[in-house]
This record gives sequence, C-alpha cells and structure tokens, in this order.
Amino acid sequence: MFHPALNMIANLTTWEMDNVRDGTYISLKGVHRAFICVIVHQGADATDHTFTLKQATGGAGTATGTAEKALLVNTPVYFNKTTWASSNVLTAATSTLGAYTIGADQSVDKILIFDIIPERDMDVTNGFDCIGINFSDLGAANSGGAFAILIPSRYSPLATVYSD
Repeated sequence: MFHPALNMIANLTTWEMDNVRDGTYISLKGVHRAFICVIVHQGADATDHTFTLKQATGGAGTATGTAEKALLVNTPVYFNKTTWASSNVLTAATSTLGAYTIGADQSVDKILIFDIIPERDMDVTNGFDCIGINFSDLGAANSGGAFAILIPSRYSPLATVYSD
C-alpha cells in the first residue's frame, strides 16, 4: 500500500514550453536509487537538446544548489527518442558525467531516464546528496519536464525530498 509520507515521486522541473530551465534540487538522503525521468514533446524544431544532472550539498527545494557540480561518473541512461508514446522499448546508453543530448527528430515524443545510485554516482562522502537537472533551451515548438522516482533504502522511509 502506498503511504503519502514516502513521497516516492518528486517534481524536478516545471512542465512548460520554451526557455532554458534549471530544475528544482531534491534531497536523496535515505534514497537507494533514483530514476530521473525526462519527457519532451519535440514539435517542428530541428534542435538537439541537452539535459544535465548536477549534484549539490544543499539547496533542496530551490533551483540553486550549494557547491553545485557535475556528477562523478558516467551514469546509465535509457531512452526512446522517437516512438515511446506507442512503444515501451528503451535503448540503454551512458551519460557523460550526468549530461545527455537527445537528437533533433521533429514531431515526436521522447523519454530519457537517468539511473542514479547516489553512492556510485555522487560525492556523498563530501556531503553531496542533492540532485537537480538543467535543460538546454527547448524552444517555442517544444514542451517538456522532469520528475524523479525514488527508491528508499530497504528499511528506512524517505526523508522530505524538498528540504536538506
């Protein structure tokens, strides 16, 4: 049974059109694994778009992380750049230190999922336990956003993800 205090889905960016966006940082304290899901509807705009994960020591609930920096390692990503609205097939790839660019295919829906294990991908030893995502400019013809699916450690409930 789902308990609302677990807060297993966290919003990272607003769902809107246009603009460069810095997403909201969330805390990954007590999180064993996080799946950062990015969904984009690309209209008539032949532009590549880059999504970059950042880690921080604080700033959960804000768009500015404390001591913000790139992830430590190349992380697994799964994507479908052209047919995810009609097919559940995802392709495995690797991001470069938390950054991944999707192509310029037009008039399609795209999904990109970053697979984050904080102990593997982030500098948790030095207090980096918050994560956020930045979008390159989607352009007026596109819309998109991001959310996280959080998997807690085996025997612990999640802390509040929007505060440090």
